[in-house]
Amino acid sequence: MLGKLPSSRFASIYDSLPSDAQQALVEKHLIPLLNLAGKSRAKKALAHATQLKKRHANIPVLDLKAKRMEVNALLEELHKDAKRSFVKERSQHSELLDETVQTLIDWLNDIWSIVYEHHVDFLHAHKCLLFVAGTLDHIGSGRSGCRCAFTNMYVHITLKRKSGKRIKSFDIHGAQNIEEILFFIWRDLFLSMLATGKPRLTALIPGMLEEIEDQASWSGLERVLYGGTKCPRNYEDEDYNDEDDEDESDFDEDLGGDFYDEEEAEFYDNVRGSPIAKHWSYRVSSQTSQLRKHIVNAMMVVFKANPTQKLYAALSAISSDPESVEAQLLAHLATIATSSSDAFAAALDIYALQRDAEAIVGLLNRYSHLLRPRDAPSLQSAVSLMADFQYHRLRSLHIIEKELFDTAKGVRAALLVSFSQFDHPANKDELQEIIKLRQGAAGRQERVEAWVDAISTPGSNAPNPMAFAAMMMGLPLMPGLDAPDEADPLGYLDLDPHDPDLEDLREEFRPNLKQRFEGWTDVAITITGGHGVLINVFKEVIELMPFLRANDVVEEMVGRLADRPSKHYVCDGLDALSHFTKQQRKKIINLRNSQRRSAASKTAQSTSGSSATGPSSSTTPLPAPSPGPNPYHVGLAGFPFVPSEVFPQPGNSLEDVD
Repeated sequence: MLGKLPSSRFASIYDSLPSDAQQALVEKHLIPLLNLAGKSRAKKALAHATQLKKRHANIPVLDLKAKRMEVNALLEELHKDAKRSFVKERSQHSELLDETVQTLIDWLNDIWSIVYEHHVDFLHAHKCLLFVAGTLDHIGSGRSGCRCAFTNMYVHITLKRKSGKRIKSFDIHGAQNIEEILFFIWRDLFLSMLATGKPRLTALIPGMLEEIEDQASWSGLERVLYGGTKCPRNYEDEDYNDEDDEDESDFDEDLGGDFYDEEEAEFYDNVRGSPIAKHWSYRVSSQTSQLRKHIVNAMMVVFKANPTQKLYAALSAISSDPESVEAQLLAHLATIATSSSDAFAAALDIYALQRDAEAIVGLLNRYSHLLRPRDAPSLQSAVSLMADFQYHRLRSLHIIEKELFDTAKGVRAALLVSFSQFDHPANKDELQEIIKLRQGAAGRQERVEAWVDAISTPGSNAPNPMAFAAMMMGLPLMPGLDAPDEADPLGYLDLDPHDPDLEDLREEFRPNLKQRFEGWTDVAITITGGHGVLINVFKEVIELMPFLRANDVVEEMVGRLADRPSKHYVCDGLDALSHFTKQQRKKIINLRNSQRRSAASKTAQSTSGSSATGPSSSTTPLPAPSPGPNPYHVGLAGFPFVPSEVFPQPGNSLEDVD
């Protein structure tokens, strides 16, 4: 019935009109109606208008256009100063940067006052916050120049109400952390919008959250819920109280207008990590559950487009109904897990978190081709979980052995670029002669150096022409000036090692072989039968790269590559293999010594027993033949039995070179 009233129909139409059309409608049609209304109604309308005028007297003005022009001018000066600093001894970078940041934060208190005290212009205030966030991100993510002044800047900001009462003080170390203040204001903005109870404003929230996610990723949405503080799921010992040991009178007690309730103004929750601030009235704080729902919905939209294990855990942590949310996320994950390599890796992480070994095995059986080398951590988590189930343990061991050997072959392939001759028969024979010499023997070091010279790729040690010219003129060398035939000769990948846009190039030219190999060895150690895998891999790696048996040879090879930044990943991978082989060598020697002592003890006991009892005429039946050996059978001391012909006998370099 109410929906058919003229006022309801008019309100619905009015909300759908553009702002200019709304203003024209009020001026041309609604204002003239006051002349036709009764005196009491007209006086009541005028009184209410006067009250609103008084309430919004001295309201701050957010001139986004003027602020943008001012900040852009300062950014242009920063850009010019960066150019001038190349030819001038003085630079005003720190002063200009400080002025730019101060210009951005000067109006943050005005933004908060408009949305929380005046509860108007929510959308415009949101755009102002986005502008501040975008500008700070632009300054902080510059690909060139020193960012020390930006990351070490100290910023102090205090949010106050119109009466001068302090709401919250921020002591920020590093201008990139100013986003904490922005998230704090954003939370109050959304709660104020919800507290108005206007459907038109509530309908704007999903779009505004989407813009925040686009600017600050999904973690920004999570921080909005907690007012910019670190999330309790990661920092359970963080105290969310706005001010430690502060008197309650320091906080807002009178928000004015419809939001103020004298009995409710001091409402707050002392529970650690609770998203309830002391300056909220009950009407505002009661909207936190609605804000939580909006944020969860926005984060679920992100998950459906780009699932990750961290996002899954965050949604489960902040949701008021974790079981329902997890069921929805897993149902959607099942439909997109094989749509891309990123989704596949995320699915392995999430199923490992859920301890769903059957789902992991099902994905690996049919879609393992989607895995990339950089997805090794996800696969390691999945394989570690599979090994907890006896039925899938052998499969896990096979995967570990394959990945370890593939990574070792990756190191070998990278070494072949600089040492392409170590497979030459003459060099192999010389290496065996070097290994037979003991450490510190006369002439060994000279033969090692000569052998490394012999296996080096012709021309690989020639200096870069640009580096040679710079050295002759006395100019400083640029980073990454390697041989001209190598990828990334200017070291572009080293300028920002954390740039996600360069992830594919880094995987191609700078694969993290060391981390990958050590990750798989760590997984193998924790699994029953994993020590047997490591011994088998050790055998294969020694056969593939016999120079790993001589530590001084490895050190000489690493030394030849250490001064070339683009080859540091090869050095790290070779170091990881060398450390692995030394560890396994010691374990095998200890195992062999234990086996010898055990065999000697049994022989002594058998001899003493025979002499005491004398010969016996009884015959002992032969044992039944046993089945073939388990490839990962663990013997004495937790290691597999390794045939003696695989490793050198005492006296050669296996025991001598450590």
